[in-house]
Amino acid sequence: MNEYRFTAEVARNARVTNVDASIDTQLWRDATSAFHERAYTMPGGIVRVLADWSPLTSGDPIVRIDVRVIDDVGHLAPRDIPSFVELFFHDAFLLFNIAVPGSFSGAITVTGGEYRVNDLAFDGSLFEYAGVTTVVPLRDVVAWYPGSTEQIASTPMQTVLFHLLHIALGGSDEWMLRARLTACLEALGMSEPSLAVAGATITHPMHDEVLDERVSDEATEVIDRAMGRVVGAVQERGWGAVGVS
Repeated sequence: MNEYRFTAEVARNARVTNVDASIDTQLWRDATSAFHERAYTMPGGIVRVLADWSPLTSGDPIVRIDVRVIDDVGHLAPRDIPSFVELFFHDAFLLFNIAVPGSFSGAITVTGGEYRVNDLAFDGSLFEYAGVTTVVPLRDVVAWYPGSTEQIASTPMQTVLFHLLHIALGGSDEWMLRARLTACLEALGMSEPSLAVAGATITHPMHDEVLDERVSDEATEVIDRAMGRVVGAVQERGWGAVGVS
């Protein structure tokens, strides 16, 4: 067995809407037990990633999280270990934001190990702007979406989740957001005619509402509505949502 230790500095983005802070705090408390370990099955054996999420309960904007990667069989080369750290945080982003939309967002810098882990930056604002107020217990989310190293979507739900990760990683303009959300809805057997790229308003690259207040209206509403439908459908179809007022 080989073990590798890392420290992840998480610079969290502030919430963009008014949400009861206790909901996020409860999520981080749950994470310390429900998501302290993730096991990835590889041809040569099991690779486990463990994290201590307790620093997130502090509410501090910048926290440090201890992460361990355990190669049970010892078959991986050290240069392969960063891939599992990155995959773990991609999974964390999805799990946390499906459980409590908009709860996890920010930049992640990881140190430790013999080889560098790529910096990550996840934007959860679209999950929050989607307006989904349903909360799902994190333990249920983790049970429904177990660890997997698959990099090519092979099911409709994987297609949706992979698109949501691309959206969260940024770099998507309005047209790309429309295309990805359309693909999500199609995979879920749903539709949203107003998302059609062909009918999209053409905007200046600045997209600055200070200069023209019209840019903040229709397009944003259409995308937020579609995102809400996607996130809500994932919650309901994945594991059965529990409504929380």
